[in-house]
Amino acid sequence: MRKFVAVSTLLFITLFSFGVNYINPVGPTLIPIAELLSSNLSEEIPGLEINLWRSVDEAISMMVTEKAQIALLPVTVGVKLASSGVDIKLAAVSMWNGFYFISTEKTIEDIEDLVDTEVYTLQAPGQTADTILRGALESKGYEVGRDLDIVYVGGAEAVQLLAGGKAKVILVPEPFASLAETRVQGSIRSMPIEDLWESFNEQRINIPTSGIFVSGTLDRGVAESFLLLYQQSMNLSLTNREKTAATVSEKMGGFPAPVLQKAMDTAGFLFLTAEDAREDIAIYLDRLKELDPELTGDFDIDALFF
Repeated sequence: MRKFVAVSTLLFITLFSFGVNYINPVGPTLIPIAELLSSNLSEEIPGLEINLWRSVDEAISMMVTEKAQIALLPVTVGVKLASSGVDIKLAAVSMWNGFYFISTEKTIEDIEDLVDTEVYTLQAPGQTADTILRGALESKGYEVGRDLDIVYVGGAEAVQLLAGGKAKVILVPEPFASLAETRVQGSIRSMPIEDLWESFNEQRINIPTSGIFVSGTLDRGVAESFLLLYQQSMNLSLTNREKTAATVSEKMGGFPAPVLQKAMDTAGFLFLTAEDAREDIAIYLDRLKELDPELTGDFDIDALFF
């Protein structure tokens, strides 16, 4: 019996005719699609292709050139891309919060604790934690390059630098936060990004970290079918944790499966359509735009939503 029997017939009708390429980053966001990755897509869901991206620039290029029709992106990256004129829509959010400061010398309790330090975080300017960190700094009058430095590295590299003493503070998502606690003696987990957000905002919200963006030209029925499939895969993946950890470990080059299983509880996985999550998303984006339009671009919230 097909694992995705609830949507397989509908998907066969829609996806087979159109052909859809979904792209997902290598990392913790593979957990919700572990069931899809371990299935025989060509037989179960004809017409759907899944490819993995390793850099934000690679993902942006695939969406701009329409080599991919659906992508999981950091929400702020997708919003800036839409603001630049690329025809994409935010359809859902599947990962919330999930970033943590890990340090070796002191607990990070507020933004002042980061002055005169180097903060190592993921990939490139514009990802979720980087955007919130910059927003918090600007709200207090601090400047990157003058009051502290931000260094962009891979998640595993950040943990290695912390373990080797070359980094004192890292800002990483699960499962890298749990990996750091496992590998780095005396490491301190503190100040999740929702607390960092609250440090310069009156209203506490859940931070929309990773969003599913769809091409504006993609047939709506195809997009909705994919969202249903994604949600079903997430539910199965989070239920079958041992199998999921093994699948994701292989895709991440041998990442420790026990750490992946542990991190599933603190990674912030929750599927909500963009409309269902509209309030938190709007508060988040509007506040960032108010602080610095460069953080989000000049977006139209109504045009942004799928």
